[in-house]
Amino acid sequence: MKNQYVGDIGDYGKYGLLRFLATHGIKIGINWYLTDDDGSSDGRFTNYLKNPKERYYDPELFDALGKIAFREDKTVMMIEDAGLIPGAVFYDGKLKTGILEANARKWDRRLWYNNSTLVLKDTDLIFADPDNGISFRKTSGHKGSEKYVLPEEVSEYYSKGRDVVYYCHKGRRKQEDWEQAKVEIRQYIRDAQILAVTCHRGTQRSYIFVLHPDSYRRYESLLTEFIASVWGNMFTREPVSGNIDLDSMKPDSTDDPHTQLEHDESVRDAALTATAFHAQLEPLDIRFSVCKVSDYSGVDLERPFVFTASTDEEKSLVCPVEFVPDNTVIREDGWRAFRVCGTLDFSLIGILARIAGILADNGISIFAISTYNTDYILTKEESFDKALSVLREKGWLIRLL
Repeated sequence: MKNQYVGDIGDYGKYGLLRFLATHGIKIGINWYLTDDDGSSDGRFTNYLKNPKERYYDPELFDALGKIAFREDKTVMMIEDAGLIPGAVFYDGKLKTGILEANARKWDRRLWYNNSTLVLKDTDLIFADPDNGISFRKTSGHKGSEKYVLPEEVSEYYSKGRDVVYYCHKGRRKQEDWEQAKVEIRQYIRDAQILAVTCHRGTQRSYIFVLHPDSYRRYESLLTEFIASVWGNMFTREPVSGNIDLDSMKPDSTDDPHTQLEHDESVRDAALTATAFHAQLEPLDIRFSVCKVSDYSGVDLERPFVFTASTDEEKSLVCPVEFVPDNTVIREDGWRAFRVCGTLDFSLIGILARIAGILADNGISIFAISTYNTDYILTKEESFDKALSVLREKGWLIRLL
């Protein structure tokens, strides 16, 4: 967020959504992800405030933005002081990491983020409001990362008991890629229930809600009500795949505390299983060789994607073809691989079996490797694209290379 954006047409919809939630009992925390103005013309789409018909959505909000948006000295603090979001808590620490070296950038961002968790600790829902949405490619050490919310920040807010909402743009994504983008955060937060709404004024802005399972029904009801209000002329609901059907798991009676406990545990377990089923798969742009070696003296174990297994009968090696050692006894080239993104909980059951079953049903054989963090699945190169295609058809999310 930049001060120059205050009062832009996107702000009208954004504050309308947050005001609705706040007036229905949600304690909102806003992290502006504030960055310096850049002198561009961005944020100048304020002419809607000269059209009295636009006042229809929220007269109080419209009038307040009209007093702020055309000021040369406008800031997000004016939004805070206007009390437009009842009961909200704001974090307006400024991110200036773009002017720092990579290591300093990481430490400065970490300090900034830690401060935000202290300021927003007593809220229900944290709204992250960066310039450019979320990035799953940049880290806090990258230049330009200050313009994005990072998935590990969403994950840490979530782990501290907060629900989170952040905005992102569909942009020029194909629909298939957009469907994956809406739920990509699940590779970091496996039990998250996700809801999404999109504002269709100005540049399309979608708001992705990352919710704990026990919060889901409340937000689902509120967003349904929001879309049914006057704001439904500006917003639509976005379909999201992979959520748990909590209603189908509702116990017959919650009078018995043991019944309720069993229900809560089943919801938790289903969250793990369902999100595992819809976990994201990441293709690796590497050609592998599966080998048997006489010993590991010629193997550089510090290289990435080198897998070894030593038994009383053999010493096996899987590695990129260019790193096959000279003392290889036998080898088979022509393998490609993908992995299950993130770190798998040891309590998750049957992930590899589901993948193997789908591929077996389509005549695709695999070579599987499990590490401490996750599973790697290798197929022959000629079957690789087909494997990803059939898995995508079955609901698995495939990350782009």
